[in-house]
Amino acid sequence: MASQWYSLVSQNLYMAKILLAQLEHADEHAQVSGQPPAALREALTQGATELLLRGRSTLLIMIARYHQQKHATPSSLAELKALIPYEVQEIENLELLCDDHRSWWNHLGQLERSMVQPAAPKKTVSAENIIAISAEEGPDRSSERLQQTLKAMAEFARALEDQHGEW
Repeated sequence: MASQWYSLVSQNLYMAKILLAQLEHADEHAQVSGQPPAALREALTQGATELLLRGRSTLLIMIARYHQQKHATPSSLAELKALIPYEVQEIENLELLCDDHRSWWNHLGQLERSMVQPAAPKKTVSAENIIAISAEEGPDRSSERLQQTLKAMAEFARALEDQHGEW
């Protein structure tokens, strides 16, 4: 039964991969479809991000199923940890990823937080604040970074499936 959940995780990741491939050629697609290039890039980025986030949620359910939690649908690592009363390597691995600010798990958390909050208003440039220059805040939403996250997440899910498939 857990293999069905792995298939669903894989499906979400594959669909995100397709959107990211489209993102590489967004300007060309925009010309053909008549859409503004920036709007198309944003739609593809948000779509891929949502699929990655859905894949992460499904991954938590998959882990719960591996540990005989047949009806549980944890939506966070804390909920998953509360469901399983014994130490589990998968949870320990995810906790390590939580502690690494460069990990795919953390990147998805940053993306999720940024998507549920409105964009901060942009400051206007004036003579008083011309020195205070800052880079755009928020997670890296570039196609390359999203692809790195997707790849790392796919490797994590595949390793789990291989490990539990041996039983």
